[in-house]
Amino acid sequence: MLQATKLPLKSISKIHISMPLSEIAEIRIRSERAAAVVDIRGKTFFCTEVFSAEEIAEIFAEICRYSVYSFQNEIAQGFITLDGGNRVGICGTAVYKNGKIDFIKDISGLNIRIAHEKKGCADELYNRFFSHKPQSLILGGEPLSGKTTMLRDLARQLSGRFRVTIIDSRNEISGSVRGTASFDVGKNTDVMCKAEKKDGILTALRTMSPEIIICDEIADDSAAVEQCMFCGVKIIAAAHAASIDELKKRFDVVRFFDCAAVIKSGAIVQTEEFQR
Repeated sequence: MLQATKLPLKSISKIHISMPLSEIAEIRIRSERAAAVVDIRGKTFFCTEVFSAEEIAEIFAEICRYSVYSFQNEIAQGFITLDGGNRVGICGTAVYKNGKIDFIKDISGLNIRIAHEKKGCADELYNRFFSHKPQSLILGGEPLSGKTTMLRDLARQLSGRFRVTIIDSRNEISGSVRGTASFDVGKNTDVMCKAEKKDGILTALRTMSPEIIICDEIADDSAAVEQCMFCGVKIIAAAHAASIDELKKRFDVVRFFDCAAVIKSGAIVQTEEFQR
């Protein structure tokens, strides 16, 4: 049974399942259908509890701290990050403005992704690539593979030797609450929350004199990554990919990195160092 005091939201406390919160990766709630829980290994368990449209609306209101329009920008991106780094994905009816999603209404589904801290999970990655010098690393993995958890622990370990800045666009790596990280990201780590990666990287380069910059999912951020490299600063970033070959095919920025790794279920399954 999940204890209400340990859940990220009080309004979902009616869910019952024989699994500790530390084993849960996601809690998925859909209007008029049974809730589901996904464990950290990716297995889905369906619950007996069904949430009505009214209950979904109440959960959504709690997520938004009962001020929905205060979170309009986040909602337009399809997610809201709760205090402590737990991210809630949102499905419903998209409302467009000037060719872009401006809001999501009639919320029909919520995916609550539970943030975890696992100290030591990046030991192999640290020893493989960072024991002698800082390097730029692109970390690939499928959804729920543990990329964010790995980045969090890598930041903690690297901070013992280097000046680290985290560009925490979705506030998942640090889980910061009013400027204070909820997780241990290291004694010599600065965190910039909610900034777009391009803006955050360039600001960090100008103001924080980092030796290593860490950020979450990259896509079309090649200009900022390239400028980072030309300034002599190393960058560590995550990307959705199931293999190193897929990383190379999908992401043009790979050419700027020194090495790559791919993880699955929190374990490293591929590594490669590049000749640049």
